[in-house]
Formats: sequence, structure tokens, C-alpha cells
Amino acid sequence: MTEGVLIPLRELARRINGTVEGDPETVISGISSIEDAAPGTIVLAESNRLVRLASVSKAAAIIVGLKAESVGKPVVHVENPRLAFALALGLFARRERAKPGIDPSSRVGERFTCGDEVSVGFGCRLGDDVRLGQGVVLHPMVYVGDRVEIEAYSEIFPQASIMSDCIIGARVRIHSGVVIGADGFGYVFDGASHVKVPQIGNVVIGDDVEIGANTTIDRAKTGSTRIGSGTKIDNLVQIAHNVKIGRNCVIVALTGISGSVRIGDGVTFGGQAGVKDHVIIGDGAVVTARGGVIGDVAPGAKVSGFPAWKHSEEMRSQAQVRKLPALLRRIEYLEEQVKRLQGVDSDPSVKSEDDG
Repeated sequence: MTEGVLIPLRELARRINGTVEGDPETVISGISSIEDAAPGTIVLAESNRLVRLASVSKAAAIIVGLKAESVGKPVVHVENPRLAFALALGLFARRERAKPGIDPSSRVGERFTCGDEVSVGFGCRLGDDVRLGQGVVLHPMVYVGDRVEIEAYSEIFPQASIMSDCIIGARVRIHSGVVIGADGFGYVFDGASHVKVPQIGNVVIGDDVEIGANTTIDRAKTGSTRIGSGTKIDNLVQIAHNVKIGRNCVIVALTGISGSVRIGDGVTFGGQAGVKDHVIIGDGAVVTARGGVIGDVAPGAKVSGFPAWKHSEEMRSQAQVRKLPALLRRIEYLEEQVKRLQGVDSDPSVKSEDDG
């Protein structure tokens, strides 16, 4: 939380597109969870149950939906509570402003060009023919290879590596440990050993992309591996050579995408999802956590399981699997009953009523 920030509730509501119910002059000094609420803070409550919990917390005010019930605290009604909370967090986030200029410890190659207010931190290494747009920030120990272009207001965090010939769009955030443009995984067996296939392409990242820590995006064998504008990639994701990812996708941690996969716009991958090479995934599709895609996925489809198939069918299948222990017990019981009846029928000493 930024120290010393005080915002009247009416102003905070304006900034997050909400309307105030209660005292609009309530002063907000921070933002927190309901569990950790302190005097002066505002909290998020997405259900009536959470609203009731927030109402007895120490919070000064609550962000709620349009139809939330009234409570004894000031509230801000919004159409999208999660979005409003994200905007509110931005008002109180601590912002560390990088000092413009190139640190003397950094090494810059020949024919380097940059826009205004560029910051290159301690110990960076920039190759030849690098171009940085206005306001680009390179935190300490960043590596930038030859002929790399980074557009305006992008920020590269410590110890990330951007290899030669890659292109990074505007307002991109690349977190620590990311490697962009490492060789794609390609070998041909000649009968005695694995011969490396040279990877002579690059990686092109669109605008407003965020790439989480220790994610790797491989350069193309030829052409470009591409990440569309607005796409958000979590930590520890592997994207192989020649993959094409559309705009506004979400790719959650530990996902692995094999070579030459084509992914449309607005696609979502849950954690630990995996995709076979040369697969096409249509616009708006969802691959749930640990889904293994081995064939094309239609636009708008939701798939899960391994191999991934229609999510509703996978859920139905899993529900049936959970019934197996009870079914086995039932079968064992019925088998015992059959054995008992067979034993009665085969005993000559047992007479039926018809035998007199």
C-alpha cells in the first residue's frame, strides 16, 4: 500500500465507476481483504454472505455488486466488483519509479538507439543494433541480444533474457527469469546421433502482454513465434517454436504448448494444461486445468481430461468413476447372494414344499 494516500470515498467511487451508498466523505487510506481489514480500508465483498462478514469487520467501506443488500457501513455499488477492486488496488499500489538513464555498470553495444526517459539498470548487457522505445525500463541484470526492438513503456524485470532478433511490443511486462528467443527443440536422427536443426526465426510479442516469471518462449525454426496483444501468461509456462497465440488469451502456470500450435483469440488454459504439436484451438475455447489436448478444439468449446474432450462429458465420466467403489461393493454382495442360493439348490437334504 502506498503510504500517505488518503482518498474520499466519493472520489474512489468515481475512479472505479461506482456509486456510493452511505457517507461519501468517508476517508479511505488503504485496501485489504475482509480477514485483514483495518480502520480506514476498503474491502471487496462479492456475495451477501461476504457483505455481512465485511459489515462487522474494521473496514471503513465495502465494494459490492449492484444488487447487494444494505449494511451499516458505506458501500460502493459497481457492475463488476472484481474489476472495480483491481482498479482500486491500482490507486494504492506502491510504484517504484526507475531513474532514467543508463547505469555505468551496464554495457551497451554499437548503434544503440532509445527514446526519452529510458532506464537501464545495474549490470545490464545490450547487444548491437538494439532499439528501446520511450520510457522502457530494464531492471538490473537484464540481457538483450543483438537487433532486439522493445517498444514504448515496456518493463523487463531482473535477470530476464531476450535473445537476438526478437521484437517486444508496447507496455509489455516481462518478469524475472523469463527467456524469450531460446532455440526451439528440434533434432533429426541420422542413425548415429541427433543432429540439431538450426532455429533461425524469432519471437514477436504484441502490445500489453504480461509474461510471468521463469516462462520460456522459443524462437521459430523459420518465421516467428507470435504472442498476440493483450495476452497474459503466468509463471513457468513453456511455449515452443512457431506457436501462434491470438489476442487476449490467458495461459495459467505450468502449461506446455508444443511446436506449431495455432491458438485463436480469447482462449483460456488452466494450470498444467498440455497441447500436442500442430493442433489448432479456436477462438474463445477453454482448456481446463491438466487438460491434455491431442486434437483440434472448436471455437468456444470447453474441454478437459486426458485426452481432452467435451468438458460436460468429462465431468459426467468422473462422476461415474466416483461411484465405482459402491458399485463394486454391490457386485460383491450380489455374488455372495448367488453363491448362497446356488448352495441351497445343490443340497439334496433341502426339500421344497412341493416335495411334501
